[in-house]
Amino acid sequence: MQSFEITQKVLAIGPTYQVRTPASSDVLMTVKGKVLTATPKLTMVQGAEGSTVAQMNGNFFKTKFQIFGSDQKEIGSLEFPLIQLKKSFTLRVGATEYKADGGLLGRGFKITNGQGETVLEIQKELALKDKFSVVAGDQIPAEIALLAAVAIDQKFFENDN
Repeated sequence: MQSFEITQKVLAIGPTYQVRTPASSDVLMTVKGKVLTATPKLTMVQGAEGSTVAQMNGNFFKTKFQIFGSDQKEIGSLEFPLIQLKKSFTLRVGATEYKADGGLLGRGFKITNGQGETVLEIQKELALKDKFSVVAGDQIPAEIALLAAVAIDQKFFENDN
């Protein structure tokens, strides 16, 4: 299992998230969003300004997010229901589909496989800025796990602050 912390930068132009390992100040990856777009477009880079690792594009209603690798090929996607009573989504990695349940408040998501085993946990922490802890199993690549947390923030918590 891999563990990460994602923190949204407050004083940034456009949505910007920094990825660290727990209890570390070193930035492993940075996710930067485009400013003034009708649909979310985010790029994950190595460190603070390194090479592109992955990209994520969302639709206008933020019900579908596609994740692309550095070679521009789709490596995963998230789909949120347009109308929902509780917060949930479907995560696809290759041909495998995972179900995510966040309950009514959506502060903690457990993503499970077909056998009901948890393969990814994303927990929104109480903080002044959006902060998430991510624990991913071996079935989910780190890029997809981290961008799933960013998609959750974009969908459910973007206008909370």
